[in-house]
Amino acid sequence: MKNKKKKTKTKKIIIILLILVGLFILIKVNSGEYYKIEDRTKNVKKEKEKDLDMVSTIGWVRVQGTNIDAPIVYYSPEFDFTEDVTGKDNYAYDNSKDEILYNKVNILGHNILNLSSNPRINDEKFTRFDDLMAFVYYDFVKKNKYIQYTVDNKNYLYKIYSVRLYNSYDNVETDVTKTYTEKEIGKYINKVKKDSLYKFRLDVNKKDNLISLITCTRFFGKDFKAAFVVDARMVRKGEPIKNYPVKVTDNYKKIKKIMKGDGKNES
Repeated sequence: MKNKKKKTKTKKIIIILLILVGLFILIKVNSGEYYKIEDRTKNVKKEKEKDLDMVSTIGWVRVQGTNIDAPIVYYSPEFDFTEDVTGKDNYAYDNSKDEILYNKVNILGHNILNLSSNPRINDEKFTRFDDLMAFVYYDFVKKNKYIQYTVDNKNYLYKIYSVRLYNSYDNVETDVTKTYTEKEIGKYINKVKKDSLYKFRLDVNKKDNLISLITCTRFFGKDFKAAFVVDARMVRKGEPIKNYPVKVTDNYKKIKKIMKGDGKNES
């Protein structure tokens, strides 16, 4: 009888300990920031020293889990943009020359090296937007969801809510970065969420500030006509910086077949 009571008591103690450990882990996960902002305002000022007449640094972009940590430049369409002339090998570019925060930002970067339907991750040779293709992997997206955008001497943080892959740029909005109407923002959000490879448990609405990172890809095995886009909305005031749930959509299931080599090259 005593042994039975002793065993029961031991089980209760074990259960209590497991509950306490679980609570400790939960508190630890939610107490710390999932992404820590690193100031890039000084980096922008330093890059400005390299600016030319038709090339100007307007900000900086940094993407969680990747090698993307680069200046954003504006350059005149008439300018022949080459790394030999500008010295900005590790760059992304915006088609707005204003150094202010708009509610819809489009940033484009080249993908020269990450060419296949099974892109590499964190290759030390990646210097542009090559590493953006890491978001084609579900396991990667589950762990990395933040984009940092530095402009007008401030660091802003955004939460990813859509990842898109198209076999043509026809479906990609690369208009000039500017202030959009709430109606335009709402329409854009609905479209990109529908086209996303993943469904994020994250509220996004027409009052949010948005950012889009855009690059080219040979994911479908043809040429650089295919496009890859990661969309995010700004972290709201008082909103915790932590991980949030995501799951794959039917769009992802289509590209997964291509990545395995048993699907047609279609988007």
